[in-house]
Amino acid sequence: MGGWSRNRTHPADVLVPNWVLGKPAAFDLSVTSTLNAQLFQEACVTAGSAALAAQIRKHRVNDKRCRDLGWACIQLVVETYGCWGTEAIQALSRLATRLSTRQGHPKSLVSNEIFGRLSLALVRANSRAILSRSLYEEIANISEDKDGKEDVAKAMEDGMVSPIILRL
Repeated sequence: MGGWSRNRTHPADVLVPNWVLGKPAAFDLSVTSTLNAQLFQEACVTAGSAALAAQIRKHRVNDKRCRDLGWACIQLVVETYGCWGTEAIQALSRLATRLSTRQGHPKSLVSNEIFGRLSLALVRANSRAILSRSLYEEIANISEDKDGKEDVAKAMEDGMVSPIILRL
């Protein structure tokens, strides 16, 4: 790990020290959009194509570094609308198998719990992104004068900007 201070790129968002046969694994988490102009046509026809493209791109960037460190490189890619990449499904299924054995619960129950929680996290993140953009656009449209705070407060009173957005 000595090279980390010189090279700010990192192949792992999560490092699992004992993944398969004692080998560490670098989990690289990514969310990709099917609305990307380069992927849109294929994404309309083939479910998971945006996730696959992101997975391939991330492997090109991270595989050599992971190999040099002796790590398995695992891409956990999900599309913004919830379609998981094949590599992510395999890794999360393996994780469900390990947890079910350790906890004594059926694998299907553990797997549903994992994917359910991750799906909820994705929905929440998408909601935050949409609402924060919406709030930004609403505030930008309210006023461009120097006294913006009063205009935002007035807009909230008038119902133009929802105060619930501010709780996120």
